[in-house]
Amino acid sequence: MTKILFLACIVGAALAGAATAAAPTLTLTASAPTVDFGKPVTLSGALSTQKSNQAVTLDATACGSTKAVKAATVRTVANGAYTTPVSPLAATSYQASNKNAKSAVVAVSVRPLLQLVKVARNSYTAKVTVGLSLKGKAVMFQRYSKLRKRWIQVKRLLLATETVGPAAKPLVVDSVSFKAKVAKRTRVRLLISAAQAGPCYLSAGSNVLRA
Repeated sequence: MTKILFLACIVGAALAGAATAAAPTLTLTASAPTVDFGKPVTLSGALSTQKSNQAVTLDATACGSTKAVKAATVRTVANGAYTTPVSPLAATSYQASNKNAKSAVVAVSVRPLLQLVKVARNSYTAKVTVGLSLKGKAVMFQRYSKLRKRWIQVKRLLLATETVGPAAKPLVVDSVSFKAKVAKRTRVRLLISAAQAGPCYLSAGSNVLRA
């Protein structure tokens, strides 16, 4: 009797192991770990069964939220592969699923879009385009020193104005107009630090202009 029970345990364990080995798995990778706001990043992966026409759901959990929402549903092609572009509004974590199979979580960080506009001599407007408002946060107006070969802070600016885009294309433009005296033809730019852009965005620099 003991021998029969022993054999039954071995057979049961073998069957359980086979079932575990046969369970499908799903992979997920991002084409880049960081993306500029408004730019797409490609999510891709494969289903271990290598079957085509299988539905894969991509769920996204955005910065500041604990709730995952559906970002896309795609179908696998040859060899069980799938791919889809996404444009995160802020730092976002993605996970793919197919029935009971779930991928590892993949995080994509986002840099805000900074724009420096020269309105007139010594007069500028700083604009920051994001998905979540940064109004009240600081950006730095900098000039480039040829002597020191580095960027030097000229002015610290607080984003004071907020313009919200349409719901169909969610974006927020935070801006501030200011004056700053800088030697003519000097290279100038904006910079937002990680401390000011965080926790949902990374540090970023703007386009470079001549004063």
